[in-house]
Amino acid sequence: MSKDVFANHRTNSIIIIVLIALFISVIYLPKTIWDYEAELRDEARFRMNAVSLAEKLHYQLVKEYTTDPEQLLLVVNSVKDSLLAAAMDTNYSYYGSQSIPLAPKSISVNYSDEYKKLYNELHLELFKTLEPNHNMDPNTIDLVLDSIKTLFDAGNYVGDQSMEIDSVGLNFTVSDKFDILYQNIKTSMFNALTTSYTKYPSFSNPLVDAVMDSIAKNPELSGRIEFGGIYDGAVRVDFIIPANFEENMAKTLETLKKQFVFDSYDSATYGDTLYDMALAEFLVINDTLETMPDYMALMYFDTSGIDIEIPVEIKVGDMEAALSKRRNNLYKRLTGYSEPSPYIAEQVIAVALDSLDSPNVGLDSIHLDIDLSEAVFNINVHKNISEYFSTVSLEQAYYKSAVNLSDLDWEKAAVEVVEFVGARLIKKSDFLKWQVVEVESDTFNVNVYDEFLRKYDDMNLILAEKLTGEFINIHNHAREIVGISEHMAGVDTLDWRGQQVIEFAADTLLIDVFPTYLSEYDTTFTIARDTVVQLDDSTFNGVWYRGMLGVSQDFSLDSLPFITPMANSDYRYDFNGTDSVLSMNILEKSDTAYVEKVYYGMDQFILIFAGDSLLENLFLIADSYAEFDSIQIDSLSVVSDEFVAGDNEKSLFMEKDSFGGWIDTTINKKYVKKQLFSHYQFDSMLTHCTVTDLPYRITVRNNVNLGIESPIARPIKTRRYGFFTQVDSTHGSLIDGEESWAK
Repeated sequence: MSKDVFANHRTNSIIIIVLIALFISVIYLPKTIWDYEAELRDEARFRMNAVSLAEKLHYQLVKEYTTDPEQLLLVVNSVKDSLLAAAMDTNYSYYGSQSIPLAPKSISVNYSDEYKKLYNELHLELFKTLEPNHNMDPNTIDLVLDSIKTLFDAGNYVGDQSMEIDSVGLNFTVSDKFDILYQNIKTSMFNALTTSYTKYPSFSNPLVDAVMDSIAKNPELSGRIEFGGIYDGAVRVDFIIPANFEENMAKTLETLKKQFVFDSYDSATYGDTLYDMALAEFLVINDTLETMPDYMALMYFDTSGIDIEIPVEIKVGDMEAALSKRRNNLYKRLTGYSEPSPYIAEQVIAVALDSLDSPNVGLDSIHLDIDLSEAVFNINVHKNISEYFSTVSLEQAYYKSAVNLSDLDWEKAAVEVVEFVGARLIKKSDFLKWQVVEVESDTFNVNVYDEFLRKYDDMNLILAEKLTGEFINIHNHAREIVGISEHMAGVDTLDWRGQQVIEFAADTLLIDVFPTYLSEYDTTFTIARDTVVQLDDSTFNGVWYRGMLGVSQDFSLDSLPFITPMANSDYRYDFNGTDSVLSMNILEKSDTAYVEKVYYGMDQFILIFAGDSLLENLFLIADSYAEFDSIQIDSLSVVSDEFVAGDNEKSLFMEKDSFGGWIDTTINKKYVKKQLFSHYQFDSMLTHCTVTDLPYRITVRNNVNLGIESPIARPIKTRRYGFFTQVDSTHGSLIDGEESWAK
C-alpha cells in the first residue's frame, strides 16, 4: 500500500509556504526588475542631457563642440577651477583669451594583414551602397543605353554584361525589365513636355523624338513650337468617366456666360433667361459651324407674345481662353492629366459624352484609339530641356544599370571614394543625393544618402577597435587613428606592419573665458524639484508722516470743560464739552491710545486718551514755533492712519522719505509651493552609459549640429534571480537639443 505524502500536515505546510513564496516572487521580482530598468533609463537620459549642457558651455568657450568626453570634462571644469582660484587672488585674472594645454597621447596599434583585409572589405561594402556609376558625357550615355536596348531587343541580353564604347571597356548589369527602364525615359520626357501622361510608347515616343531631334538640329530652339505630322496612325488613350462628370460639365458651362455682354436694361429685365438662351445659341453655332461669332441676335417672346430681338456681344478673345480652359478641365477629370493636344481632348470628351448613359460610368477604364495623323502639338521648349533629358536618362536607366569600367580596381576606388565622400560630408552636409566624385581610379556618379556619414563613422569605430584592441566610441578620434595608420602603412620607406605606436603630440586649446561663466556653470548643472515649504509670513502695520504741529502744554486742565477731574488725580475725556472733534494720528502715541483734535472756542487741542477715555496727554496747538516769554513751544509729528504691508514690501516702504514707522507686527504661518535647485558637478560618470559604462556617442555636424546618443545599439539581456531577464534597450538620443523620448 503506497503512502499518501499529502496526508502529512508538516509536508503540506511546507508546500503551501513554498507556493506562497513563489507566488509572491512572480509578482514582486519582475516589478523590481522593471523599476530598475526605468531607473537606469531615467538616469541615462539625465546624463545625456548633462553632456548636452556641457557641450553648450564648451561651445561658448572654444567656439566649437567636441566629440571627445575627456576634452569636454577638461575644458568645462578647468575653467571653473581657474576662475575660483582667481577669485581668491586679486592680482590674478582669468577672463578673456586663455589657453588650456592638452596632454600628449600614445596609441598602440597592430597593423596586420587581417586588418588590411577588413579595411578593404568595409570600404568596398560602403562604396557599393553609394550605387557608383562611371561618369561620362550625355551623348555617350545615350549611346550606351541605345546599344543595350538594341541587344536587349535581340533577346537573351540580361544580367552581367560588357561592352566597349570608344575603346573603353564597360561592365554593367542589364535588368530583365530594361525595356521598361528605357521606355521610362521617353515617358518622363512626354510628361515634362506636355504635362500629360501615357503608358503607350506609340503615343509618347514620336513626339519626344521629334522634339529632341529638333533641339539637336537647333540647340538654341526655345519657346512655343508646333509639332505636326509626326504620327502615321492611331494611338491609344485611357480614361475613366467620373460618376459626377455630367454635373461637372454643367458647372463648367456656367463660366462661359461671363463672356456675353447685354444691354443693361435687357440684362436687368430678363436676367438669367437671356444668358441661358445666349449659351444655348452659342454652343449650336460653335459646334455646327465651327466658328466663333462676335455677335448674336436672340429672339425673345415676352409675356404679351411680342417677339423681341435682343442683341448680345461675345468677348471673342476671352471666350476662346474660357473654352480652352473648360476643355482642359474636362480632360483632366477624365484622365487625371492636362490635355497634350486640343485635338485629342475634344475626341476623348466627345466619347465621354456619348457614354454618359453607360452603366459602367465611374467604374471601368475606356480605351480610345485616336488617329493623330492630323494632330498638332503646341510644345513649350525650355532652354534646359536637353539637361533634363540627360538627368532623366541617368535616373531612369543608366544608374540602375550600374555601368562601370571593366578594368576598375574596386578596392582602390572604394577607399578613395568613401574617404572623399566622408571628408566632404564632415565639412558640408548638403553633399547629398547624386553627386560627381573624381578620384584617381575614375570619375563616378554616386548617390550620397542621409545615413552615409553615420555608417562611415561606424566603419571607423570597427577599424579602430581592430587596430587598438579596445572599444573606441569617439568617432573623430577613431577616424584619426585609422587615417594615420593608413597613411603610415602607405609610406614606401616604412615597414609599418605589426605592433606600432601612434604619437599624438601635446597641443594647446585656445578659449575665450567670459565674465559670467561661473554663474552659468552653477545654473547649468542644477536639478530642479518642486517642494512645499512653510514660511513665516509677517504683516506690518505702519504710518506715514503728514507734517509737524507746534504745541504747548502751558494751560490749566481744570479750565477745560471737555476733561473731567477724577478722585485719583486722573482726568477723563468728555467729548460733550467740545465744540467739535476730528480724529487724527501723531507719532508719539502709544499702541493702545486714541488721538483726537479738539475744538474749543478759539483754541485747538490735541488730546490723547486710552480706551477707557482716561487722559494720557493734552497739547494746545500753538500758532508758531517761537518762544513767548517763558512758554516753550514744542512740536508733534502728525502721521497718517495705519496701513498694512507684507514681508516683501517692507523694505520698499522703509526707503521712502515720508515713512513714519511700524507700530505693530503680526506673524502668520503659511505653506507655499517652491522650486528648489540642487547643484551637481559635471564629472566623468555623466559621460558614460548607465548600462554598458561606455561613453555616450557624441556627433558634431557642420560644427553646429550636435547629437548625443546612447551606445546601446540593440537590446541587452541580463539574467536576474535565475528565472527572469532584465532587458535594457536604447535610452534614446538628444539631437540638436530635441529629446527622442519626448516625441
